[in-house]
Amino acid sequence: MTAPESNKTYVSKNEGFRNKKQRKQEVKLRKPGFAVAKYVRMSPRKVRLVIDVIRGKDVRDAEDLLRFIPRSASEPVAKVLNSAKHNALHNDEMLEDRLYIKEAYVDAGPTLKRLIPRARGSANILKKRTSHITIIVAEKGAK
Repeated sequence: MTAPESNKTYVSKNEGFRNKKQRKQEVKLRKPGFAVAKYVRMSPRKVRLVIDVIRGKDVRDAEDLLRFIPRSASEPVAKVLNSAKHNALHNDEMLEDRLYIKEAYVDAGPTLKRLIPRARGSANILKKRTSHITIIVAEKGAK
């Protein structure tokens, strides 16, 4: 039993593109208005308190809130928000006054485990937690 003949011609995935950058722009492999900070040395539980405040707000309002929130997690969150905003403005040509925070979430990174000596030769484990902070901004009225 033989396979049926087919007249299909196979096209290379790189055909029609001069380089990788053009292929990425054409295929849109990246997400618009996306920024992430990985391995931030802060507990995800503490960072979520700040992220929950700014989720869904305008970018300008969120920047003002982060400037005055009395939590240490507001600094790395502000950096990620600033990066996402500038990615949207520069790479995706969005309008600054129409930007809002579409998605914002924190995932747990790897935990560093350290030993603290205790009485009678025992030891306790100290868990130093890390976070991955992700923020996606979009334009209001866009699909």
